[in-house]
Amino acid sequence: MEIIMIEGTVISDEIKVLKTDNGVPLCRFTFSANSTNLNCLITGKIAYTFLYEVENNTVLSLTGKINRKNQFIVLQYVILKKPTYFGKIFNYKGHALPFSKNY
Repeated sequence: MEIIMIEGTVISDEIKVLKTDNGVPLCRFTFSANSTNLNCLITGKIAYTFLYEVENNTVLSLTGKINRKNQFIVLQYVILKKPTYFGKIFNYKGHALPFSKNY
């Protein structure tokens, strides 16, 4: 298999953690690169840091392989740009509030 390096954006609203029998974490997310959507999997110890650092609309550079099921298996990742929330109002739980009138 060939090693592939691609750049794009995470478009998943949430990164799902799939539990495995042997205790190794397996994370799944959707990645958009060159107007194509890829189902990506990341496993091992880097899955923990990936889950903590990456969120929706994060721009990444991924290095990995494509398996027989046409899924991209991530071997390494680099965060190029995190999403900014400048100008948005958040409530105490971290959820964005809708625009409201001030009286």
